[in-house]
Amino acid sequence: MKKVTTQIQDKNGKFVTIRAYVDDKTLAILKTLSPEERHQYIVDEHFSVHLNNRRETERHISRDSCLESGRDFVDKSFDMDADLDKKAMLQKLREALKTLTPSQQWLVKEVYVKRRSLVDIAKESGVSHVAIIHRLEKIRKKLKKVLI
Repeated sequence: MKKVTTQIQDKNGKFVTIRAYVDDKTLAILKTLSPEERHQYIVDEHFSVHLNNRRETERHISRDSCLESGRDFVDKSFDMDADLDKKAMLQKLREALKTLTPSQQWLVKEVYVKRRSLVDIAKESGVSHVAIIHRLEKIRKKLKKVLI
């Protein structure tokens, strides 16, 4: 890799030397270009590499260093009140499920946790799927009384 340089004017009006690193093939092509085209290539390449390095550095800044410097990130999608309400409701539901008989608890687990079809459960239980629907209705009513 060969270093090629050019000068640009910064915000304060001072001339600053910038550089880009190129392989032998690119260097040969640069030698055939006009000074303006060469200057533009070096500027583009320099800032392309500079911006990429800056992105990489920013990507690796740790959350701890951000907190130490007084910066923090807010998760706008997180609603603590809703999360607490959901946890409280789940706890109430767990308590309500404990009031069911073991066979009712098994049916709830098969339908809502394992996502089995009512027809499959009915065949396994030796009853019609309508009987399973009636059992689920009875369970829903019982849970509703406990939860409300």
